[in-house]
Amino acid sequence: MSRFTVMVALIILSACAGAGAGGLKPSIATSPPGYLESFPLGSVTETEMISKSGPPDRTIDFGGKKAFGYQLGEGLGVRTFTYIFEDGVIADVLYNDNGPYNGSTAKKAQNK
Repeated sequence: MSRFTVMVALIILSACAGAGAGGLKPSIATSPPGYLESFPLGSVTETEMISKSGPPDRTIDFGGKKAFGYQLGEGLGVRTFTYIFEDGVIADVLYNDNGPYNGSTAKKAQNK
């Protein structure tokens, strides 16, 4: 196996490591539908989100509720995940991009 192949495999594996319920912070390679379907709504606190994902890119007042925004990528490839808090835990995750999953939410994906 060439060094290039090994490097590409390591990059892909590290990009996928943050995806899913085990890792809270998505990466640019994260599948939005899968991430939203598996996100543990109602159990992640603000402190836990910051400790596992780092400080948010922005803190938002989302209709009277606190929300953290994390932006991935740049330009036309930018993706934003907004984590909306209720009673100190994440109650929903909103996904925005320029693609077919724009406006998807974890509550809708999990039928809650």
